[in-house]
Amino acid sequence: MPAPILDWLLEPCSLTQRLKTTFSAPFGVSVLAQAWAKPSLTEVASLKQASTRSALIREVFLTIGEQPAVFARSTLPREAAFQLQGLSRLGSKPLGEVIFAYPDLQRVRLEFAKVSLNQLSPLIQQKLSGQRYIWGRRNSYQIAGRVFLVSEFFLPDLFE
Repeated sequence: MPAPILDWLLEPCSLTQRLKTTFSAPFGVSVLAQAWAKPSLTEVASLKQASTRSALIREVFLTIGEQPAVFARSTLPREAAFQLQGLSRLGSKPLGEVIFAYPDLQRVRLEFAKVSLNQLSPLIQQKLSGQRYIWGRRNSYQIAGRVFLVSEFFLPDLFE
């Protein structure tokens, strides 16, 4: 694994803040979707919840100068979404700015992997035509005893 990719995968703080301080171009959030839906099987396993339970799923591009740099997906189980209502009403506000403001935020687990494009949504596959895989990480966070997931996939433009 190339060192620059590993450096981003292991970022311990807010990815939003890291993007803002690393690049001079304006940072933005482009919301692709937000809806109640069934999490993927790997998300269900990480959340340790029943596969029939829905979660609030939000998918966004984190952009640098309007160019997508990161595809991010947050998965909030129903209880987390109701207790942490600020996380379910973000609009185009970065999730990282909100969660890292919580004094009791804890990273419970960090996983990362080289992900085949066919495992991602068709929208991402279209954006990355010509690529075979991308690197991604999944953070399990906890606030006020509620666990939720934040998955981030680093698009090739980030490293150019």
